[in-house]
Amino acid sequence: MSEAGGGDLFIVDSSVSGWTGLEYLSQWTEVARSFDIATGFFEIGALLALDGKWQQLDGIRLLMGDEVSLRTHNVFKEALRQRVGRLDDSLESEKNPNPFLEGVDDVVKAISEGRIECRVYRRDKFHAKAYIPS
Repeated sequence: MSEAGGGDLFIVDSSVSGWTGLEYLSQWTEVARSFDIATGFFEIGALLALDGKWQQLDGIRLLMGDEVSLRTHNVFKEALRQRVGRLDDSLESEKNPNPFLEGVDDVVKAISEGRIECRVYRRDKFHAKAYIPS
């Protein structure tokens, strides 16, 4: 990956075999301090796919549309509950036997500690796709 200055434009083209947005983000975690991400539809699986990588960042700021999957909704709900000091026992008991929730504890902890900040754009349809490592 080449070094880019602050004003350089870089477009991820997923049509190149093996070079997906996930692969670029994975590599960028090695050189970036933080990520600013804007996306119309956020799925917690994106962070789970980067498990072990995103934790190297100082922080992640996420701007997303108001549509999320049930799994993502549950993770945000759990992080909010932890932040105000309450735990959702039903989600806690589901984490151990469900391999699709592996890594969720780290995401919940990072949100509750403020290392991952989330904002929801609700005015209109939000169809952005931007990943800005810094």
